[in-house]
Amino acid sequence: MQRWIIATALTSALSGLTAPALAADPGPDPGPAPETASAPVTAIALGEVRIDPKLPGRVRVNVGYLCGVADESRSLTVSVEQRDPEDSSSVAFGSSRTAEADVICDGAQQERQLVVQSKTVNWIPGADAVLIATVANLGATPPASSDARRVPLTVS
Repeated sequence: MQRWIIATALTSALSGLTAPALAADPGPDPGPAPETASAPVTAIALGEVRIDPKLPGRVRVNVGYLCGVADESRSLTVSVEQRDPEDSSSVAFGSSRTAEADVICDGAQQERQLVVQSKTVNWIPGADAVLIATVANLGATPPASSDARRVPLTVS
């Protein structure tokens, strides 16, 4: 009896969900929405990256970004990870996030330099590192734009 009640309730709930979808006529496919000048555009590109010669636990990353004018605040984050080529268990990593108020989104190209501090060991000159930069805004379209690449770190 209890199984019958659960099955009936489940069947009724599912038919209630699918019936309007079958009855609705979606009409012709409008295709993709055309881009307008007011639509927020977001793009980011990693630039030069160098180890700070005075503080080898810090890396300076140049980032260029472009984002359209939007009501929501944006977030700019850079992460760096580097494995020691001689000791696979040793990994230097860190990230830096810019305060929302410091991310300028006015439709013009912006240049920033972020400092990423390793949380474990010093950065190794000449060894490859993985860099990821992201501009994010949950209210924008698309919600985030990122750039990633592998580069050897050098001392400035």
